[in-house]
Amino acid sequence: MKKILLILLLSIGLFANAQEITKVENAVGRQVIAGSISEDEARTKAIAQAKVDALRKAGVTEHIQSYEMLYKSEIGNKFDEVFMSDMFSEIRGAVKKYEIVKIDKGIDEYKNFYLEAVINAEVILYSAGKDPAFQVNIDGIKQGYQSGERMRYTVTPKQDCYLNIFNLYENNASLIYPNQYEKSRLFKAGEKVTFPLSELIDGYTLEKSTKEPETNKLVFVFTKENIPYIKYKLNQEGDQLTTFEDISAWLFSISPDRRVNYFVQFVIY
Repeated sequence: MKKILLILLLSIGLFANAQEITKVENAVGRQVIAGSISEDEARTKAIAQAKVDALRKAGVTEHIQSYEMLYKSEIGNKFDEVFMSDMFSEIRGAVKKYEIVKIDKGIDEYKNFYLEAVINAEVILYSAGKDPAFQVNIDGIKQGYQSGERMRYTVTPKQDCYLNIFNLYENNASLIYPNQYEKSRLFKAGEKVTFPLSELIDGYTLEKSTKEPETNKLVFVFTKENIPYIKYKLNQEGDQLTTFEDISAWLFSISPDRRVNYFVQFVIY
């Protein structure tokens, strides 16, 4: 989708709530360069493996496969597949940020070329799990829309909360709420709120950016505190463009008991 026709503008701040931060030095990841894997891809995958190593060194030993799936999703832009899995309720920590110490090339004992990444990382360790009482109903989003059709939907939270919405489409990601016309606000428990919030907007006009049917994925992140999203760049069309990696880093910086996440997919024909 080229954009949900809005000019997006946002002032943002980020914090982690009541969590332990562990600093890890010299976490290592290695990726063999073979077959169709390019040197750039090997570099990215080596960094992903280094993130998993950082989690292990920080003491996060449960559900390591879930973390590997998460960081691989950042590489392949399959964040939605991770989001739909059960891993969100399993994860007990996350890499908040990292810096690359060095990237080395070498040949292993099997005479395979490889890249090895060494990173320093800050790892967040969660002190609490998911809050089962923190739920939100999202209604009115259809499975398919014609290009040019308008979308409307409602959200009804069971607890007071705030909201950020991301759109994932055609290997792109953007923040679509809050925006210039629809400011961040408190959503009251039991209140049914209709989107668009502004009475001046008669639905979100959906346009596809390809000739073929275009799959869009909306990620709704409800939080108990107001935690705006900061990692975006405003393009000439007014879209707040971001990345899968930055979304996941922000998302997992928030303790599971302070957020609830929903994934809704639709197709523009």
